[in-house]
Amino acid sequence: MVLDARIKAIEERERPPEPGDDILLSVITDGRHAAIDLRLVDPDHDNEPDNKLNDLISNAFRIWRDTTENTYFRSDGKQFDLPGAAQMIFSDLVTINVEKTRGFSAYRWIRDELLRMGVPATEIAYMQDFKKSEAKQRLFGDVRAGKVRFLIGSSDTMGTGVNAQLRLKALHHLDVPWLPSQIEQREGRILRQGNQHDVIDIFAYATEGSMDAQMWQNNERKARFITAALSGDTSVRRLEDMGEGQASQFAMAKAIASGDPRLMQKAGLEADIARLERLRAAHIDDEHAVRRQIRDAERDIGYSTRRVSEIGQDIERLVPTAGDAFSMVIGDNTFTERKLAGRALMKEILTLVQLQQEGVSVMASIGGFNLEYSGERFGKDGYRYNTVLMRTGNEHEIELPVTVTPLGAIARLEHAIDGFEDERERYRQRLADAERRLCSYRSRQGGDFAFAGELTEKRRQLAEIEADLGSDGQAIAA
Repeated sequence: MVLDARIKAIEERERPPEPGDDILLSVITDGRHAAIDLRLVDPDHDNEPDNKLNDLISNAFRIWRDTTENTYFRSDGKQFDLPGAAQMIFSDLVTINVEKTRGFSAYRWIRDELLRMGVPATEIAYMQDFKKSEAKQRLFGDVRAGKVRFLIGSSDTMGTGVNAQLRLKALHHLDVPWLPSQIEQREGRILRQGNQHDVIDIFAYATEGSMDAQMWQNNERKARFITAALSGDTSVRRLEDMGEGQASQFAMAKAIASGDPRLMQKAGLEADIARLERLRAAHIDDEHAVRRQIRDAERDIGYSTRRVSEIGQDIERLVPTAGDAFSMVIGDNTFTERKLAGRALMKEILTLVQLQQEGVSVMASIGGFNLEYSGERFGKDGYRYNTVLMRTGNEHEIELPVTVTPLGAIARLEHAIDGFEDERERYRQRLADAERRLCSYRSRQGGDFAFAGELTEKRRQLAEIEADLGSDGQAIAA
């Protein structure tokens, strides 16, 4: 077969592809087009009356004929003048534009065949011909009124923003889009409030032995993974779809070219198993991450609980210094005026710095808490110090450089002891948050891999197909 020969030539090419060279994506694209109509890959090929393109036309014409007398009503309850149901035909691959490159357009063939069968030209419209918003709205009005009964378009041109559902009876998928969201957007045009049919028809056309089955299977698999992600499976949400590798692409292309449904199924199963294995690895990683998060939450609970208790002890021992209650001990002297206390404190700090005092010593007390001075010499002439308010189970460093003003120094100290209640409340909130996180993580811990049964079943199916192919003497692709 032509596709098989092209795939073999690409496999045997020993250099990277250059501009103009055949590539695997082109082969797969041609395979998708051939599944619709062979004239899309060979314009000289004869029309095949029973291919899926002609099946769609026959089916769409039957519905047009059977619904010619259907009547519909405006929002005010009055009947539209024209009867007849409407239909939408979707195809992303075979628009009018491909006629320039492939010599054949399924859009034009659908229109010409419907005209030949007796459908008036005014009842058929290509969505891509209506680009401006005003033109689109007029078109949708004509569909609702029964003037246009066939809309032909792609997922991009007709997938969203189409308000023409009132008399839509049928929707046709001529080809398969890449994403479940595109299928949902297509079908959302007919599965919509305001459609006056109690029962509608959605048709998907496929060619046996082509890529159609694999495309629909890919969409089914992606939709299933999306559903799992939305249901809360974090491993699915974190799973990055790296796409098909080169080997799996060749396997799929070969299967399409062979026409053997077993090879098609084998290629699909191998792709499924590869994705499920990645998903299983992501699930295992997620389990490890959950265990780490549980440990972090437990540590946070322990630390926050301890700090809430310690801050409570600080609150109990706190001696208020607000307003006239201010009192501070520096050395052997007690000060009740902030400015004088600040001067004495900064003088003490400056003296210790000039002496380059080493070690730790208590130099003051305020609000029931000692203020310690800690000095350290380093290098040839280096010296540094810090001042720390000694609290229960914790040290709170307060920056008191020699350049700070006396009142500024006192303000910093009072600010440090005035914020105990707010600090305790922050740790209580942190504790409550950690407890919520722990509960959530524990509920996720130890969960089974959701797709374990499916992975086992697909491995079994693959083994059966490989055994079947082996018994026929066929080579099994790596």
